[in-house]
Amino acid sequence: MSSGSPSNLRGIGFLLAGAGTFVLNDSFLKMALVELPPYEVLVMRGISGIICAVVLLAVMGDLRKFTTGSKPFVFLRGILEVFAILSYILALAHAPIGDVTAIFQITPLLVILGMIFIHREQALPLRMVLVVIGFAGAIFVAQPGFGTASPYVMFAFVTALFAALRDLAGRYVSPEIPALVATLITIIMVALGAAAVGLVTEQWLMPSSRSILLMAGAGLFMMLGHMFTFLAYRNASAQAVAPFYYSFMVWAVAAGYVIFGDIPNLYAMIGMSLILASGLGIAFMERQHSRTAN
Repeated sequence: MSSGSPSNLRGIGFLLAGAGTFVLNDSFLKMALVELPPYEVLVMRGISGIICAVVLLAVMGDLRKFTTGSKPFVFLRGILEVFAILSYILALAHAPIGDVTAIFQITPLLVILGMIFIHREQALPLRMVLVVIGFAGAIFVAQPGFGTASPYVMFAFVTALFAALRDLAGRYVSPEIPALVATLITIIMVALGAAAVGLVTEQWLMPSSRSILLMAGAGLFMMLGHMFTFLAYRNASAQAVAPFYYSFMVWAVAAGYVIFGDIPNLYAMIGMSLILASGLGIAFMERQHSRTAN
């Protein structure tokens, strides 16, 4: 399947749409966080996401397959997602969405390290150099010790770590389990985890109609993001769509500027460029390696 084939172009289009809808979900979350505490917001978003997922599964005829998702690695993936989201919401509440998303983009780099240390994959020198460049970019974005970025942005590193562990665990989930079923189980676990932490650490407030609408929209956009991403990898080869994963950063910076008036400083822009270059470089290497193997 060539990169310019209609199927690949559809896949790229779906991934771009998925990135945009995920960033809209984050933007709605950030707007609701002005009025409500973080974990209450996650619970509300979770309820909306569960409703959307159940409706979509019913339409697709896969609702009866929900019980097939009760597998150990599905639950392990869900637990890791809980820790990732609980830290992500703290970063999103207090730091610019562009900075948070940029740091989160090191997740694929952490997955590569996981594959090297856990699965004993070959550590190619150039790939390791690109990974180091990506981490250097994340440090530029976070700017620890300079006081120019919110210290809460460090929670984005925690999110990236748990997200990478989640993706590594996801490799062991049976392909017989529909992606949306695994997603629904994860959404339920995140909502329960947020409720458990929130009820202990937060004073929950009565949400306004604005917050309810924002969370209804966030749940919908979250589900659309999962669906578009799933369709991207179904319609196109992984090598074709992987470089466009970094469109998340572009969408987030645009949303940060248009919606919240956030303008990344010079160091953050340099860092984002390094992360982007690192990710695209690794995607190109993987594509060349796949062609050589074939």
